[in-house]
Amino acid sequence: MTAKVNAVVCAAYAGTPVIITRLQHKHCLHQNLNGNWDHERTEFFLPPLMTLLLEPGTGGSSTPSMVGAVKKWQKSDPQKSLDTWRRLSEANSQLEIQLNFLSKLAKEQWDAYKSVIDSCSKLRSEKWIEQASEPNKEAVIKALLGAKETMLGIRYHMRLMGEAAGVPIEPESQTKLLNATLNLEGVLLAGVPGVGGFDAVFAVTLGDSSSNVTKTWSSLNVLALLVKEDPCGVSLESADPRTNEITSVVSSIHIK
Repeated sequence: MTAKVNAVVCAAYAGTPVIITRLQHKHCLHQNLNGNWDHERTEFFLPPLMTLLLEPGTGGSSTPSMVGAVKKWQKSDPQKSLDTWRRLSEANSQLEIQLNFLSKLAKEQWDAYKSVIDSCSKLRSEKWIEQASEPNKEAVIKALLGAKETMLGIRYHMRLMGEAAGVPIEPESQTKLLNATLNLEGVLLAGVPGVGGFDAVFAVTLGDSSSNVTKTWSSLNVLALLVKEDPCGVSLESADPRTNEITSVVSSIHIK
């Protein structure tokens, strides 16, 4: 059974149409969900009054080939690749810390937090510090600027990785779009998600400023997805009959 399931999964990744039975679904999911995972599961969501925007891109990039190029670079230059990977990992962790801290400030100092978000949503980031009229507001603004600076560092290390591996993790066209997006009022973060390439770009905005981004993107023939992030995580759908097979399988699995 394992060999058969693995063959089906491999065929699916290769783009080959396959039919997977309920038993195969259950076996495959059970194996993965109850495997030896080397990470922790922790709650994470965007701080209040922030919006995630995603532009799906056109043409896309080949994820397997880009990943393969990065792995080849890691083998050919282990010392430099390890250093770049470490710095990128540290920056990712720092961004998580900054966003979690903003959530904490929102919970403990809501009035100051909301006031700052409302003010900064109408200003470009270089003007945000001028809104620090009291200590509580200053803490929020410093956390916002810290998150923004950390994201710039993440983009820098991703570009270094792409240049070293010979793949466009943040292509020049995406760099221009992201920099233009960051110069708009109320934009906190902007970057390329996942493995990068031409697949997509994202932005995180403050307050009601997301409309500024969508209008600017539209003027550049870039269209944002008309969806919103959901902090609830994975949900089991029951309304669509096409999902019944997977939903019933997931429901039957007990995660240890």
